[in-house]
Amino acid sequence: MKFAGYIAGRYLRSRRNSRFLSRGSVTAIVGIALGVMVLNITLAVMNGFHAEMQRVFVENMPMISVVTSKVEGLTEVGALIDSIAGDPEVVGVTPFIRQEVLVTATRSYGQPRPQAGVVWGIEPDLVDSVLPMSAHVRPNAEVLGSLNRPGAPRVILGADLANTIYAAIGDTVILTSVNGELDLDNITAVSKEFVVTGYFDTGMYEFDSRFVYTGIAAAGEMLGYQPGGASLLGVKVTDVMRADVVASRIEDQLGREYFATDWMALNANLFNWINIEKAVMGLLLSMIILIAGFNIIGILTMMVGERRREIGILLAMGTKRSQIMGIFLFNGVWLGVVGVFYGSLLGLAGIFFLEQFGIDLPGDVYFVDTVPVLLQWTDFLIIALVTLVMSLAAGLWPSWEASNLKPMEIIRYT
Repeated sequence: MKFAGYIAGRYLRSRRNSRFLSRGSVTAIVGIALGVMVLNITLAVMNGFHAEMQRVFVENMPMISVVTSKVEGLTEVGALIDSIAGDPEVVGVTPFIRQEVLVTATRSYGQPRPQAGVVWGIEPDLVDSVLPMSAHVRPNAEVLGSLNRPGAPRVILGADLANTIYAAIGDTVILTSVNGELDLDNITAVSKEFVVTGYFDTGMYEFDSRFVYTGIAAAGEMLGYQPGGASLLGVKVTDVMRADVVASRIEDQLGREYFATDWMALNANLFNWINIEKAVMGLLLSMIILIAGFNIIGILTMMVGERRREIGILLAMGTKRSQIMGIFLFNGVWLGVVGVFYGSLLGLAGIFFLEQFGIDLPGDVYFVDTVPVLLQWTDFLIIALVTLVMSLAAGLWPSWEASNLKPMEIIRYT
């Protein structure tokens, strides 16, 4: 092994100045390093998008939504909450009324700008047990409590929605929806005025541009629900990744009239798309490393051609063919190791830069304002191992060719 390593090191160096690597060796190392760097940064960004999307959905939508097939919606809400809360993995249950609406701000001049939105009727005292509402409301968490104050009904608007309709705190907005069954021959719309008492800012444009929060009593009165009724129950569980198991258990417990859907099932297509995109991006970017592997094959093949006479002399002196093969395998692996080392360092530097300084994104196009990154060491390890295996494989053919040279013919004709 020491012999093969020593000879391999000599072969990698430049003929003109033995202190430096040859130009071909440097080219191969740079190719591998760039491929490893780009792949590490890309996968970190994909992981960041996946984690950020999961966080935003879990924080702004119930982990489990319990609905009913009854036309009147959920009526015996208290009994249902007590039943669901008895599950050992359930940590919070709260009722909601959810309905699509048109949101319009009253204006003293100009035409109103109605926007499609989703109104959520919530219990301010219970909602934080399921969703971290207090962390996102502005200007302070006391805004939630104002939804239950007597007087004019109040709403909390998504920050982007408020900007779109030009609604400030204290302004009046009108929520409009269809009441009862939709009949194209007799559509009955209901409208109600609400006073803006605060804003809701999650950083996710899809939510901040559509969601409107009000007290569940005011929402129920507007939309025709029975007092104390709800359209769904939101459930929070101890382990977000076991939401599907708990949802199945809740369905079995409540009976056939009730349905429990976890957040993963509601967004299955979206998360599957992210996983597929990550796999495809990884495969495509691996082509960079594959090209660098072919570069190694070319370098080692030329090295065998240049060193034929030296190889012949080594074989004639009694060097084993396995040692000759080891020389060029060592060369391939060494190029891979150095490329992986510098590529990983550059990848870490790129990820650190994105974490510290970030790159702004348009919020109305993407669901986040900056490029998210999440470093997963397993990705670094897998990329390093795959690259080293490719480097080893790249050296197999040239090393086999070198070990099968006939020393007497080489010495005679060179």
